[in-house]
Amino acid sequence: MSDEIESARIQVFGADPRHAELEARELREVLRGLDGAQVSFAPPEAPRATEGAKGAELLTPEVVLVLSTGTLALARTAIKAWVEVRKSRKVRVVHADGTVTEFQGGVSGREVKALRDGQNGTGDKPGAGPGGER
Repeated sequence: MSDEIESARIQVFGADPRHAELEARELREVLRGLDGAQVSFAPPEAPRATEGAKGAELLTPEVVLVLSTGTLALARTAIKAWVEVRKSRKVRVVHADGTVTEFQGGVSGREVKALRDGQNGTGDKPGAGPGGER
């Protein structure tokens, strides 16, 4: 079973189609660095006639990720780490068996820098107020 190839469709969402494409390209490069991972853009799908659908949503690029089952957990970890860097990042992974996993960004780059520098930031978060209470 470890010789089986599993494919997953990774949808990268952005503020607009150009932003999503840039983010998808960056994620593709991150995933290419994983052993055994083959990553490429999915061929464009024909737009579906859905009432009320917005054109920008149809142009959102997708990345198709093909990996061995042994590397799927590693890829999931890499995707989660990549997404958490920016609040604006959102990724949906659709596995071959139909299960869906979604990841959404956590902290902004400024917040990470503030944490690294030992600053409290704006103080609007629980436990981050004056006095360093926890």
